Amino acid sequence: MPPSQSQTQTQSVSVACRLPRAGQGTSYNELLDGKGQFRPHWNKVLPYLRPESLDALKDYARQAARMLRDSGVAYHVYNDPLGMMRPWMLDAVPLCIGAAEWAHIESSLIQRASLLNLLLEDFYGPQSVLQQGLIPSSLILAHPNYLRPCHGFPVRNGVRLHLYAADLARSPDGRWWVLGDRSQAPSGAGYALENRIVMTRVLPDAFHDGKIERLAGFFVTCREPWPGFPRVRRIRAWCC
Repeated sequence: MPPSQSQTQTQSVSVACRLPRAGQGTSYNELLDGKGQFRPHWNKVLPYLRPESLDALKDYARQAARMLRDSGVAYHVYNDPLGMMRPWMLDAVPLCIGAAEWAHIESSLIQRASLLNLLLEDFYGPQSVLQQGLIPSSLILAHPNYLRPCHGFPVRNGVRLHLYAADLARSPDGRWWVLGDRSQAPSGAGYALENRIVMTRVLPDAFHDGKIERLAGFFVTCREPWPGFPRVRRIRAWCC
């Protein structure tokens, strides 16, 4: 029996409106507040996520997957019996974070990165943190990646941490947690850039009208030569 008109309308209700209300389950509801109202920072994006049917959202997802596949974007899962290379997955519905909340995240991560840089400067300098017993000496000095020949070696402006990334998660009460710190190869920056390129093509009007925070400043800074070093030397250091 074919579905009635009312059933068809029910099936075509937008994904946004079908999400659980805040307070249901143990996870934080990014879309709705405690009163079941849309959070204000979603207002610029929601009009582009309310198609007449779910087919439009599925089409967004297919477009994103095709662009990622054509670009050859993948990630490695080491020691996986199903194979190491996996296609990069991208949700067609973006996660929206308000400007004020993002400013708080930004300042907090800057503070965290500054602390890690100070620790590195101490580990390769006076080692007062180790001498005071705040961190076990064996944890640092016995680490295979600790470069003993670099102890006491000066660096420009005291900057030893040049790239930093953090794995973030939202707690059930809405706070942000740092699950991990990363300071090695900046692969996450590449994925973030690829995600942004794909989504600006899939939902161009939403990104234009939503005044999304741009990523260009970070990558422009990365391409600039280090102070006092010629550009060719900086490029060689980056490739290594």
